[in-house]
Amino acid sequence: MSDAASATLTFGGTATALLRFGRFTVLTDPNFLHRGQWAYLGKGLASRRRTEPAFGPTGLPPLDAVVLSHLHGDHFDRVARRGLTRQVPLLTTPSAARRLARHHFATVGMPTGAVETFRSGKETLDVESVPAIHARGALRALLPEVMGTGTRTVSTDGARPRSTSRATRSPGTTSTSSRARSRTWTRSSRTSGGRASSAGP
Repeated sequence: MSDAASATLTFGGTATALLRFGRFTVLTDPNFLHRGQWAYLGKGLASRRRTEPAFGPTGLPPLDAVVLSHLHGDHFDRVARRGLTRQVPLLTTPSAARRLARHHFATVGMPTGAVETFRSGKETLDVESVPAIHARGALRALLPEVMGTGTRTVSTDGARPRSTSRATRSPGTTSTSSRARSRTWTRSSRTSGGRASSAGP
């Protein structure tokens, strides 16, 4: 990360965090269930939340992206599904992207090595899908695919303009990135991370 771009992290609980890289704001693994509520993981598995979330979907700052490591109820829960805006790019695994597109999220399926680039003024943010392991052995077959994420911010001096291709995606559609190329998202405005109305559990 360049020295010109400041970075802060606001921990929301479990794997949820608000990451601010200079001009950019990214939400990770949104889990907004309250303490004592159950997260359903599929295939008969469930877990109970032991802590209160530090924040919820309402009142979130404008987001540039949501990054989801994998689709489980303790990383993307029913509160997030109802409360988050559909217009923000949701970067996740290809299988999770297909499923969440059915709920009209602007999903981007990212196989390992795919890069999504965001630009704002003279700053860019690269988000790359990197290898990750959810579990080993027999348990691995019960769990969904998972991705790790690498980020890099660059502040340019404007002397060398970068080529950009504006990526416009309607909510509810899904796109899978190629490992051979990346795209640049140029945003004239951002929308609030949460919907206007409150979403209950």
